[in-house]
Amino acid sequence: MTIIYTASNSLPFAALPTTNGVVQYFRATMTNPADATYAPDGLAAAPIYGLGGLLLQGDEIVAGGNVTLVSHIGPLLNGGALCWVLISCDGGAQQVANATRSQHAVTLGQISIASGAAPGDVKYSAANTVPAGWLKADGAAVSRCTYAALFAAIGTTYGKGDGASTFTLPDLRGEFIRGFDDGRGVDAGRVFGSRQKGTLQTYDTTEYNKANGVWSACTSLKTGAASQVAMGVDPYEVTDYATVTIGGADAINNFELPGLGQDRGYSGVTRPRNISLLALIKY
Repeated sequence: MTIIYTASNSLPFAALPTTNGVVQYFRATMTNPADATYAPDGLAAAPIYGLGGLLLQGDEIVAGGNVTLVSHIGPLLNGGALCWVLISCDGGAQQVANATRSQHAVTLGQISIASGAAPGDVKYSAANTVPAGWLKADGAAVSRCTYAALFAAIGTTYGKGDGASTFTLPDLRGEFIRGFDDGRGVDAGRVFGSRQKGTLQTYDTTEYNKANGVWSACTSLKTGAASQVAMGVDPYEVTDYATVTIGGADAINNFELPGLGQDRGYSGVTRPRNISLLALIKY
């Protein structure tokens, strides 16, 4: 069955092209099971050929794929009459060898689909190089047009770029990843894609080779929930710590963060043991 693809140009054709090289873009609504034609702006349909020089055989154009065609008029195809040559289709096959359906070349889009990687997926690499189809997740502003599939997936969640032609990638450099709470209540109220501060840890240094104080971080917020937010800690199930109690001594002196000097205590943000890898995002 011959599939007829149609599209409407913003400046409609008054007549079909009479020269080579007229480019057409459209999003396919169906996959071709065999040969196909293209009819722009309600004009007559002309056959579509693949890069193997034969009529489409099947699966070169896939539903949802962005299709690029170019006009061709010459003795090598369609008896010299107008036809369209398929340059690319996201996820579609390309003709090679004798251009039969079983011998199409696999495309990067198909490899990506088979690998399970979709736009917006994140991975970490032990190689400090960026592979094809991926970008560094480094907070850069990138083109909404060039990386249209990624923009469709993440939008401006991590920044709007210039607000018109670019958008911002997530910046995962030096960061740990935490699963989105999504209503569970462990990390309540968390906005998807948002940054979260670390938990404060206080400590002391020695004076004359002896610890000269015991320090703890404190906040002026008196309620439990507010103080947990201020200190960068999570609420927890007290039943998980059935044999634990809290003890302490009244403070004599308080100093502003970060301390870091003389008899004023010291502070930092805690972290687990870790290894540094390259964060990447699929486009």
